[in-house]
Amino acid sequence: MRHSKTLKNTKTSLITTAAGSAVISCVIVVSILLLLGFLVAKIDATDVILSAMSTFALCIGAFSGGYISGKRRKRNGLVLGILCGIFIFLVIIVMSHLFSRAAESFSMPVKLILTLLFAGIGGVVGVNSKNGRY
Repeated sequence: MRHSKTLKNTKTSLITTAAGSAVISCVIVVSILLLLGFLVAKIDATDVILSAMSTFALCIGAFSGGYISGKRRKRNGLVLGILCGIFIFLVIIVMSHLFSRAAESFSMPVKLILTLLFAGIGGVVGVNSKNGRY
């Protein structure tokens, strides 16, 4: 009986850790997009540059979300990173559908792959990084 309670708490903890890291990751993505938006306001940018900037912000945010979730749990970095990437991608789908009606765009599968890839790498790096305390 104790084993099933421990397993249930572990699954819940994995989901809450990944969801919390995804929220932090979305804040990081928005912050990077605001900074890049300020830069774009100073120069004239094409649609290709804007798409590259948004993809860059997404990759950095996904990596940081995976890194944070892997660092918190100290194990299962790849699973946590991919779970965090799924949460991030769901937020992207909802926000793009609400604000720009672009949820059906061609680039969504590419963004899904990039989000899962960078979040998974971030989770692995987070688990394998040394503790900052000496």
